[in-house]
Amino acid sequence: MGPLAYHLKLPHGMRQLHPVFNVVKLSAAPEDPILERKLQAPPPPIVVDREEEWEVEEILDSRWHRRRFQFLVKWKGFSREHNSWEAASNVKALDLVAEYYRKHPAAPRYICQTDFDAIFQPRNHCFETQQPWRGGKCKGTSHT
Repeated sequence: MGPLAYHLKLPHGMRQLHPVFNVVKLSAAPEDPILERKLQAPPPPIVVDREEEWEVEEILDSRWHRRRFQFLVKWKGFSREHNSWEAASNVKALDLVAEYYRKHPAAPRYICQTDFDAIFQPRNHCFETQQPWRGGKCKGTSHT
């Protein structure tokens, strides 16, 4: 091309883009435009069972996404640009999840199937028949 433009070989998925770019678009970004600003490095991960984990500072939101339940997580020691949606099964900060639901009682929740099934279980398991809701009697009660 020329000294100010490059012709790039783009992957097939990006064929809709024009392959010629100005050199300004391809140069590396400056380290920090504000020279006197001190950036803190993110904290190192915590190693648990030979896996790296980071500490959760706060749960910000919850949602269902592609049939999976997720929390928006604010990571301790990271800026808000690093907030991320994480699968609920990966979030181990149960106290922060409980605090989030105290603040936002109407927020979407994941209801475990076993918890939901407990709603329909009889309270007293001393029934004489296998199907107490179909006329069975419970010993020691006044039910007929």
